[in-house]
Amino acid sequence: MPSAFAATRGRSDAVFTGVVAIRLALASTAADGAGADTSLWALHDALFTLNGTFLAIALLGLSVGGLRGGLIRPWHGRWGLVAAALLFGSAVLAPRVVDHAGPLGLLGLAGWLMWVVWISVYGVALMRRAPQSPTGR
Repeated sequence: MPSAFAATRGRSDAVFTGVVAIRLALASTAADGAGADTSLWALHDALFTLNGTFLAIALLGLSVGGLRGGLIRPWHGRWGLVAAALLFGSAVLAPRVVDHAGPLGLLGLAGWLMWVVWISVYGVALMRRAPQSPTGR
C-alpha cells in the first residue's frame, strides 16, 4: 500500500508539470500577442498557488518527523510549521489571490522564502549528523 506521502508527491509532480507546461505555452503565445495570455497566466497562477498545498504537507511531515527523530532543533521545527501554515493559507486563499492584487499574495511568497531557509538548514543538519555504524550486506 503506497504511503500518503508518496501519493501527495505524485500529485505535486503533476501540478508542477502543469505549471511548467503552461509556462512553455505562454512563451510560445507571447509572440502572437493573442488574448490567450491572460487565461494562461490565470491558470498558471492558480496551479502555482495550489502547489503550495503539497509543499505545506511535506513541510508539516518533515518538520514533525525531524523533531520526533531528533534531527532538527525546536526552532527549526517551528519555522517549518509557520512556513507550512503560510503556504497552506495562500493555497486556501488562491481564488482571492489570483483575482485581486494585494498583500494576500505575499503569504505564499513569505512561506516559500521560509521554506528555502528551512530546506537549507535541514540539509546542513542532515550533513552534520554523525554517520551510523555501517550495515553489513
